[in-house]
Amino acid sequence: MKPFSPKQPIAQTLAIQSQIHLPGTVGRILKQIRDLEHVAPVFVRAGLVRTVERPNPLNVFISGIATGAKVKPTIGGFLFAAAAVRIDLSVEHNALGTVGQDSICEIDDIGFTDQAKRLQLINIRQAYALVERALDSPERHDMIVVDCPLLLNRSMVPTREDASDQSYKSDYERTVQAISAFWEKYRPSLFPWNPEGCKLVSLASENYSAIIHVAQEDLRTSLGRSQILSSEKIDTTQLQAANISDEAVASIGEARFMRGILNAFTRTAAYRVNVRMPRMEPNHVTALGVLGLHFKTSPVATPLFLQLIGDEPLWDSVHLNFVVGQLMALTINTGKGSPPIPIQLAGKELNALEPFLDFFQKGVFEEINRRDIEDHWLSNWGEFD
Repeated sequence: MKPFSPKQPIAQTLAIQSQIHLPGTVGRILKQIRDLEHVAPVFVRAGLVRTVERPNPLNVFISGIATGAKVKPTIGGFLFAAAAVRIDLSVEHNALGTVGQDSICEIDDIGFTDQAKRLQLINIRQAYALVERALDSPERHDMIVVDCPLLLNRSMVPTREDASDQSYKSDYERTVQAISAFWEKYRPSLFPWNPEGCKLVSLASENYSAIIHVAQEDLRTSLGRSQILSSEKIDTTQLQAANISDEAVASIGEARFMRGILNAFTRTAAYRVNVRMPRMEPNHVTALGVLGLHFKTSPVATPLFLQLIGDEPLWDSVHLNFVVGQLMALTINTGKGSPPIPIQLAGKELNALEPFLDFFQKGVFEEINRRDIEDHWLSNWGEFD
């Protein structure tokens, strides 16, 4: 007979572990706070973090494009609905009003392989299609903001050559072609190539590490200086004196580090994304220059990553501050994930995707069970003999 061994309930295990690990967890968090308090003023003095003035009164005609996709399981795969919505806003002396909207949607079935990436590619194509419609419309847009990347990074490149990857490869090539065609046709009419043209920018919450790695590199070298716009006027002596260590950043975490150094209505210095990630697609658009920066509109907001196409001398600190200031002025600080109002309104329209996909899924299953469509297709098959 085996000796009885007492069992420990989960509540008791959790209570014991919390008492053991509480001092270490508190000490580690306090150390991260001390590291942030040491580094954040250095970033400000060096010019890597700066305050942005918001225009007042605000006068702008702006469009926000939000993208999204929903999936529902089906036999051996998923049904999906991917959509993009554009909301046009006119702001005159701080008085805001909606002018119009547009949308585009794709509904179909999709397999398990690379479904998330395929849906992202579809959303990027849809966003560019709505940008084209906006630029071809009679209204003169001052700015168009999209919530998806303007270019494709290397993580999106198809990695397999087998038959199972052909659908994704086809979507990737279609997206690259769509982006290429857009910039070939519309670049002369866009800012900064046309001083009076529309500004096309992308917003997302990603790429936290880039500006941190730039700060840790030796900006006295040509490679280090090539990453920061000269008009940002970074004081490298401040960074050298602070001696920001990789260990401090690693212990804090890149996302937490970025949230700690940015305060309300501040942005980071703009850096050349294509220097750190030169293999973005399409190549000829990347060669025009790709700029990135982070900004935050309130102490609790999530830092947003702003991506623009172009380079110096067409883009400089004055124009970057103007774009970021307008986006800040159009942001209502209601929580951590508060995007500018045009994106926020467009995103709310996407709430219709899920109930619609539920209805579509129900209809698909009913038709599969009845098989009426298949019988109708095959009813006159013999007439072709």
